[in-house]
Amino acid sequence: MRDRYVAAMDKLYLACVFICCTSVVVMTTLIAVGVFSRYVLKIGAFFSEPISIFLAIQLTFYGAAVCYRADTHLRLEIVDNALPPLPRRLLRWLIDLLMAGISVFMIVFGANLVDTTMFQSYPEFEYVRVGVVYTAIPIGGLVTLLFVIEKTLFAPRSQATASAVEGDATGRAA
Repeated sequence: MRDRYVAAMDKLYLACVFICCTSVVVMTTLIAVGVFSRYVLKIGAFFSEPISIFLAIQLTFYGAAVCYRADTHLRLEIVDNALPPLPRRLLRWLIDLLMAGISVFMIVFGANLVDTTMFQSYPEFEYVRVGVVYTAIPIGGLVTLLFVIEKTLFAPRSQATASAVEGDATGRAA
C-alpha cells in the first residue's frame, strides 16, 4: 500500500508541477501580449489581466502544495538545525500537524467560498464563474493534506535515500 500511495503522490506532484509551470508560461505570455497590444497597437487586450489573475490563483495554491512536498516551503532552518534530534523530530511533527490543520481549513472554508461565489461571474468573461476559479483553494488544500499524510505516515523514500547517501558520504551511518 505504501508504494502505491507514494507512486500516486508522485503523479499528483508532477500534475501540480505541470499546472504551476504552465501557469507561469501562460501568464508571462499574456502579460507580454497585453503590454504589446497596449503600447504598440494602442488597444488594450481585455483578456490578459483577468486570465493572468486566474492563473496566479492556481499557481499559488498548487505551488504551495508542491513546495510542501519538495520540502522547499518557508521555515526557520536555523531553529531546526540548532535543535537536537528528538526536539527536531517533535518540531517537524508539530509543523506537519499545523499543515494538516491549515489544509483542512482550506478545504472547508475554500469550499464555502466556492459555494458562495459560484453564482458570480467576471465582467470580462461572463461565462466564467468566480467560484470555478476559487476551486484551487479547496483542491490545493486537499492535495497538501494528501502530501502531509504521505510525509507523516509513509516518509518518502527520497528523504530516506538522501539521508543514507549523505551518511555514507560523510562516513557516518544513516
